[in-house]
Amino acid sequence: MKWTQFVSQYKKLLICSLAIAISGSSIVSLSIPKTYRSIKQISINASEDKFEKATAKLKILFNNPTIEPSNVTTEPEIINELLKSPKLFFLMGEEYVKTSKNKKLKLKDYLSLSREPWWCRLFNSQEEQSKIRRCLMTEVDLKTGIISIKGSAQDPFVAYEITQIASKVLQSMLQAYTRNITIINMDNTRNQCLHTKKKYDKSLAAYAKYVDSNTSPTSTEEMSIIDSLQKNVDIALEEYNKANLQYHMAEMKVKRHLINFITLKDGNIAKTPEHPRTFVNLIIWLFYAILFDFWSISIHNKISRKIHGKR
Repeated sequence: MKWTQFVSQYKKLLICSLAIAISGSSIVSLSIPKTYRSIKQISINASEDKFEKATAKLKILFNNPTIEPSNVTTEPEIINELLKSPKLFFLMGEEYVKTSKNKKLKLKDYLSLSREPWWCRLFNSQEEQSKIRRCLMTEVDLKTGIISIKGSAQDPFVAYEITQIASKVLQSMLQAYTRNITIINMDNTRNQCLHTKKKYDKSLAAYAKYVDSNTSPTSTEEMSIIDSLQKNVDIALEEYNKANLQYHMAEMKVKRHLINFITLKDGNIAKTPEHPRTFVNLIIWLFYAILFDFWSISIHNKISRKIHGKR
């Protein structure tokens, strides 16, 4: 069968499916509001200066391992979990955004006024955090630690501000998280300092008591006991001094540790919308329409052969 004969034979089916494809793609494209996207890439720069490096060396030297804030906050897995946490979306919703019409309102209020396709209203959750989750896409590179933040909104200015808000809230959450860790470390070193202080006081009291009761030691045994007690005092004093130094360093670290972001790529205000993709929608609908035509024609031919074969 020639192509012209094929088209003339199934002209009504082809025209009907073509009309349905164009109508369907048009309805879908018109239902999707214009949305803009902005992308920001950042990397963490924990404030690890000479002071913190010295602290880390002392911890290794004293064989007293603790949680390192600079290590914890730069772990991509932890950052990834924070970016998915409900607290992040709640704090973002309370931040203010400025639209292209110079109108200022909270992000959650802006998203509640935004238009959505009818199928989103039927199947997607209308909760504030769910709406914020849909307009924010994040990705953390587990190898390089680079954080990609993508904001999507019907206003290009809001899409840009979503990336800035997410970066700001993440920084504040990491700062609070790090501070909690440094406080825990400070409490641990303080307890260790108090423990070594008690040990030193106890050994010093034992030494003083024995020396007071033996003001003029003459025997070798008495001299040996005094030397042993003196060594215990010296060892306890050294442990206490180390623990006390470590505690003061941990106390200073609570006030000094900062989390800063290095901006690798700042989000820009998009000029063209990302959605709807009218041409792509039309191609998809046309593809499925042609697929349906060939499927229905092949079934029709099979049924016709069976009917003619029985006759």
